[in-house]
Amino acid sequence: MGPLRTITALLSAGTARAYPSGSCSNSSKLSVPRSAIGASIPHTNSFASFSFEPAFWVEFFGNASTPNNLTFDLLNRIHEHGGHPIIRPGGITMDSMIFDPNGGDPVRTTSPEGGVWRTTVGPDYYHSWDNFPKDTKFISTLNFGNESLDIARDLAVASANYQGDKIAYYELGNEPTNYEKSRWEFSTDAYVREWKEYTREIDVAVNATGHLNISSERWWASSATTDDSGLEVRPVALIPAGIDSERQVGVYSIHSYGFSTCDPARAVLATIPNILNHTELVRYCDEEIYTSARAALDVGKRWNIGEYNSVSCSGAPNVTDTFAQALWVVDTQLIYATRNASAVHLHQGATLALQSKDQLNAPGENGTPGYSTYSMLYPRDSAKRGPARTLPSFLAQLFMAEAFAIPDTRVRALPPPSGVSPESFAAYAFYVDDHISKLALVNLKPYYANSTSDYTVHLDLSSLTHAGKGNSIRAKRMTAPYVNTGDSKLSTWAGQSFPQGEPVGEIVVETVSDDGAVEVRGSQAVLVFFDEEDVYGL
Repeated sequence: MGPLRTITALLSAGTARAYPSGSCSNSSKLSVPRSAIGASIPHTNSFASFSFEPAFWVEFFGNASTPNNLTFDLLNRIHEHGGHPIIRPGGITMDSMIFDPNGGDPVRTTSPEGGVWRTTVGPDYYHSWDNFPKDTKFISTLNFGNESLDIARDLAVASANYQGDKIAYYELGNEPTNYEKSRWEFSTDAYVREWKEYTREIDVAVNATGHLNISSERWWASSATTDDSGLEVRPVALIPAGIDSERQVGVYSIHSYGFSTCDPARAVLATIPNILNHTELVRYCDEEIYTSARAALDVGKRWNIGEYNSVSCSGAPNVTDTFAQALWVVDTQLIYATRNASAVHLHQGATLALQSKDQLNAPGENGTPGYSTYSMLYPRDSAKRGPARTLPSFLAQLFMAEAFAIPDTRVRALPPPSGVSPESFAAYAFYVDDHISKLALVNLKPYYANSTSDYTVHLDLSSLTHAGKGNSIRAKRMTAPYVNTGDSKLSTWAGQSFPQGEPVGEIVVETVSDDGAVEVRGSQAVLVFFDEEDVYGL
C-alpha cells in the first residue's frame, strides 16, 4: 500500500502531470464507439500469463525453501497492478521431464554443450508452487515426447497429489509438430488416437487421487506451432478428427513465434522495425493463428496462445532485450485479445543447444544457461548475460495488468486516425459494463537517438471528455529514451523503473487537459483511464 499513499500525497501537492498542451486543431480524432457491441469476449485479469521452460525452473524460481526473490518481486508487482497470471511450466523440456518420488528440486541432465536431455523433478518441485502469489493457478504439463504413458501419468498424479487445488488444466506434450516424423507418419488420426489413449488413462489415475477439483474438460489440446511440418494438429484439423469426442478439451492451445534466430536466413529478419510493424503482426495473427482459433470458437470452445514470444530460439540480442520488446508485447497481446483468445502465455527461458544446429544464440560457458533475450528478466548472474536484472519488456506486464485489471473487460481494435500510418500506430478501446473504460495508444514507430523526428502522434479525445465516471481523464505512459534502450533503469511505466523488481521513483499519473489533447511520441505506449477509481496509485 506504500505506493498508494505516496501518489495520493503527490497528487494533493499538485504534481500530477498534464499532457503537453496542444491545439486540438492540429490533432487527429480517434473514432471510438461508446458501446461494447462488437468488442471481444469478456477477459479476466489472467489474460496476460506466462510459460516458463521447466528445465530452468530453479534458475527462475529457486526452490521451496529458497525462492528467487527477483522473479517473485516481478510477479508480486504484476499482482499489485491488477494482473493474475497463470503459470505454465512448459516448453520443449517438458517432453523430457520425469517425476522421481525420491527426488528433490528439478535437476537437468545435460550434454557438455548445454543440451537438455532430461529434467527430473521430485516433490520439492511441486512444493515450490506454494511460493507464488496467493491463488496462482498452474498448467500441469506432461511428457508426451518420450512416448511413455507411465512417465506422463506419474507426473499427472504427482501434481494432483501435491498441488491438486492449484491446477487449472493439464497439457500433454509440447509442439507435437516437432516430434520424430516416424511417430505418427504425418497422420492426424494417429496423433488423436494416441492422445486420447493417454488422456483417458491419466484421467482415471488423477480422479482416483481424490485431490483434483476441476471439471472433466481439463485438457489443453494441440499445443502446436504454426510451422508447416506435415503433421496437421492445429485445432482446425484436430476438431473434425474427433479429439474432443469424449468432452475432455477445455482449451485449444496454439504456439506463436513470428520471427526466429534458429537459422541465419530468418535471423536477418528479426529486427526492431520488423517486430514493430503492426500491419504485419496483424497479418501473421489472422493468417497463421486465427483460422485455427476460429475453428475452436465455432464449436463453443476457448482458445489461447499457450506459448509465444517475438523471436524463437531465445530471441535476438539488441532487439528483444530492448524497449522494442515491451512495445511488441503490448501490441501482440492486444491483437490476440481482440481475436478472443482467453489468455496468452509469454515464454521465458534460456537457450536450448539442441533446438537448432544453426541458431544464433548459444548457452553460456560450460553449458550454463544462456538466458533468452526475449525474457522479462535475467534471473541469475551469469557470465553471458551479466548481473541478474529485469529487462525493459517487464514494463509491458504492468501495462497489461492494469489494462485488464477489472473483471469482464472487453476490448476492440480501433482504426488509426486520418493521416496516421497503420503500420506504426495501434489503438484499442476497453469496455466494462458496456461503457468505455480505457484506451491503449501504441506508437510503434522506432525512435532512435539519431532520428530526425520524434514521430509524435497528436490525438484529439475531446469527444470522450465525459465518457467516464470521474472528473478527469487520467493516463499512464510506458516509455524509454529510445526504442533500442536496453537499460531497465531508463525505461519507465508511469514514471517508475523496476531494475531489480522494486519500484524506483514516484508514480506519475497524467491528467488529460480539458481539450482532450493527447500526444504519443514514437516508441511510446499510453494507457488512458476514463474511470478514476480504476487507476492504480491514484
